[in-house]
Formats: sequence, structure tokens, C-alpha cells
Amino acid sequence: MIATLILQATLIYLPTMIANAMPVFVGIGTPIDGGRVFIDGRRVLGDGKTWEGFILGLSFGYCVGCIEAFILHSFPYILIGFLGSLGALLGDIVGSFIKRRFGYRRGYPLIPLDQTDFTIGATIMLLVGGMDIEFTVFLIGLIMLFVLHLISNRIAFMLGLKSVPW
Repeated sequence: MIATLILQATLIYLPTMIANAMPVFVGIGTPIDGGRVFIDGRRVLGDGKTWEGFILGLSFGYCVGCIEAFILHSFPYILIGFLGSLGALLGDIVGSFIKRRFGYRRGYPLIPLDQTDFTIGATIMLLVGGMDIEFTVFLIGLIMLFVLHLISNRIAFMLGLKSVPW
């Protein structure tokens, strides 16, 4: 039973994790906020959220969903790949917006927001898109991605892809 739930969570949230991880490979890009500041005088999102990273994350997450659909012979994984990736990236953008409002600079760790914003965004987008996600599968996915986010960020830092290990 638990193995089945873990497998379900993995299949649903793998495109999400890939989408969230890919923007780090872009480096410098075109900021989504165009350098604009919000009414509080702080950047809307900052230089860390770029169009190139967004497109790369969405593309790779969608491709992972397509691969899952092909391997599992299940069309819904294409939609899961797209919606989950889109939701992950939008959730991460919302997280950055929140961090800027509280005055946190780019790269500053804000646990658990940094590790959960993309998973929550993906879940919301999947639910809005008509996907049925059991609460237990969501919780398992949230815990898995929280841990994977910490590990993958540490690895990206050690490889020189990120300037901070969180």
C-alpha cells in the first residue's frame, strides 16, 4: 500500500521536480519582472526568475510527462507533465514575490517556503486542471520533494551551479 502511494507521488511529481530544477542551468537571463519594482520599492521578483528558466523548466517538465505517458501508455501523464510543471514554476514565482515583499534578498533561505512553493503550486494547477490527487499522495509528494529539494540544491552548489547551498 505505501509503496503504491510512493510510486503514485513519484509519477505525479517527477515533472514538477524537473521543472523546478532546470532553471538553474540557464544562468543569466531576461528577468520576468523586467527589472520593475513593486509599490514597496523592491523588485517584483528579482533577477533569479527569468523567461529562459521558465521556458526551460516548462519544456523539460512537459517532456518528462510525455515520457511517462509513453512508458505507461497513459495519456493523462502528458497533461500532468504540463500542468504540474506550469504550476511548479508559477508557485516558485509566487514564493519569490513573497520573499521580496518581506525584504529577503535573492538566494536567502526561507524554509519551508523555498522547498514547498513549487509543490503546492503544481498541486493547485493539477487540481484546477481536473486531476484527482489523493491527500495522502500529496503529503508523500510534499515530503519527498522537500527532501529532494534540499539534496539537489546542495549538489547544485557543489557543482558550482548555485551560489548558495539552499
